[in-house]
Amino acid sequence: MDIRLINAFITVATLHNFTQAADQLGYAQSSVTSQIQMLEKELGVRLFDRLGKKVCLTPEGEEFLIYARELLCSWEKAKGLLSSSKFPRGILTIGADESICAAKLPKLLEEYHKQYPEVEFSIKIGSTDELEIWLKENQIDIAVLLDRAWHAPELKVEIQREESLALLVSPDHPLAYKESVFPHDVSNYPMLLVSHGCCCQNLFQAVMEDARETFRTMLETGSVQTLKQFAMLGFGITVLPLYEAHDEIAAHRLAKLNWAGKDLKLFIQVVHHRDKWISPSIEAFLKICEDIEW
Repeated sequence: MDIRLINAFITVATLHNFTQAADQLGYAQSSVTSQIQMLEKELGVRLFDRLGKKVCLTPEGEEFLIYARELLCSWEKAKGLLSSSKFPRGILTIGADESICAAKLPKLLEEYHKQYPEVEFSIKIGSTDELEIWLKENQIDIAVLLDRAWHAPELKVEIQREESLALLVSPDHPLAYKESVFPHDVSNYPMLLVSHGCCCQNLFQAVMEDARETFRTMLETGSVQTLKQFAMLGFGITVLPLYEAHDEIAAHRLAKLNWAGKDLKLFIQVVHHRDKWISPSIEAFLKICEDIEW
């Protein structure tokens, strides 16, 4: 069985779209369609139902997808073990959320490139849900993210570091000099939050609900810089990882509130699929994550 057929099948099954799968694989759509037809003929079953532009797995396709992923992982492991070179080289595909990519990843990759210049990087930015899917579908080698502690059975967390969130305001905000700030204090002011579904917003919302307090959202955006700008101008309170605002706090453009509510803590995590072969390039990345301050 041609491993390219397996890869095409997994890609179409993930994206539910032949055109997008072809773009990702770098093939013509007709080639991907032909590959799937060849695989279906070899297996003697129909793998997809095509409902207009929507592509859905048949029950047989759902069952085969489990084995296809295992086959692809085994192929990569075998290929890597037989490689004559144990020195990191090739392409390392890293998934990261927006915050990590902007504030943490550049330093890691700068150090990595100094030590292993033959490795090229491919970076995919996505939400926590997307990163989890990409790991399970073998679309990325490793993920670096900020979230609550992960406990997915298929995934292995190699590194986990606690990271605090901070409630940030302009230095002249009424709460800036308050000795202790509780959820009921915050509920009186507009909130500036990262887009819906972000781990920061989810944790803040959970803490406020636990305190039985409501809050009003004035601005919701994926841009951390926009949130900080609005907070600096006095429009409200933003909730961000503390590392996102070190420079603004040091320059007295933002002030960190003395939060006295339930802890707002998340974890920076470096994760890979449990069955993923740890290539020299992945092993080197994990070591750099452990060795340098980032």
